[in-house]
Amino acid sequence: MKKIVFTFLTALVLMLPISSAFAADAANVDESEVVVTGAGLQMTQTKPIFTDITLDVKQNQTSAAASNLYVLDARGTAAGWGVVLRATDFTLTKMVGGQAVTFVIPASSVSFSTQYTNAIVGTPIDFQAAKGELAVNQVLSSEDARIVGVIPSEGAGTHQFGVSYTLNVPKILTGSNGQHVGLLQGTYTSTFTYTATAGL
Repeated sequence: MKKIVFTFLTALVLMLPISSAFAADAANVDESEVVVTGAGLQMTQTKPIFTDITLDVKQNQTSAAASNLYVLDARGTAAGWGVVLRATDFTLTKMVGGQAVTFVIPASSVSFSTQYTNAIVGTPIDFQAAKGELAVNQVLSSEDARIVGVIPSEGAGTHQFGVSYTLNVPKILTGSNGQHVGLLQGTYTSTFTYTATAGL
């Protein structure tokens, strides 16, 4: 009986080094990498078209426009971003006494406000918790005015905004010849320039 027990213990001792060899192979570690490259900051929007105006000199008149703004932040930097707007005055050129005269509706006649619509891709931006700022009755001018801004660590993905514009129509215009006239019929044209910027 003792001889059988001894043989069993010997077999057990011989198996332990083999088991330890397998454990050593399982502990080998490889390191691997993946590179993520940012795709940039992009902005697109629909064209704001102001409603036509039928002249009524007895009351103050306005014209409204709206556009959708889309911002795609695929930079991967969590640096925050903003969109600003500047515009030229609205101008109309007419022939007066054989001379071309330009009449101006100042860009400052327009105010605009921004509403957050939704996150198309990514986490929604919580503007109520001061994660960014939206324009409220901002006055248009030739200087950059912020439409929307988002703090760092917010705004990754694609987001949609609605921008509403209100033009307060002046009753009197001044021509480039110094002449003051009532509001003239015609198409007044302004250039709106939108710019997406990094950081708030």
